[in-house]
Amino acid sequence: MNTSIKRPPAVWLTQILLVIFALLILSVFLINLTTVLTHLDKEFPVVRTVIVYSIMLGIVLLLLSSFWGIVKRRRYGRWLGFSSLVLLWGLIILIQLLRLSGPYKYYEFDNTAEVVGAVTFQILLHGLFLTLILHLGFGRRVGEYFRKETGVI
Repeated sequence: MNTSIKRPPAVWLTQILLVIFALLILSVFLINLTTVLTHLDKEFPVVRTVIVYSIMLGIVLLLLSSFWGIVKRRRYGRWLGFSSLVLLWGLIILIQLLRLSGPYKYYEFDNTAEVVGAVTFQILLHGLFLTLILHLGFGRRVGEYFRKETGVI
């Protein structure tokens, strides 16, 4: 009797997003670390830097442990993946609402067609993110996938 069940698309997409965001945050961490190490002669707040780097590495660790739990078909992997997607979605919303100051200017739209296009894209992006989160957390096929305990990866 074959008890293996195919991996649902929501699980595949979650794993892909977890790896992409983990690599993205890790690359930002490494770039910032090399910048700090090459500018040791300048003054910078050590405590704030250590806190920010710890948070970044904690998020990367959360994303990778979520990925690994999903690969092993463990229930903790499903819920860590769910919470990781909620965290990422919240960070995306936070970044869009709070405009950080820096040396780069934000893109300004020239006409209403660009604004409508940007709003449509944002609604589509957030709708798809919410759909993926809901499918992973409460989808029937995803629940069946994690309920089956097999040795197959």
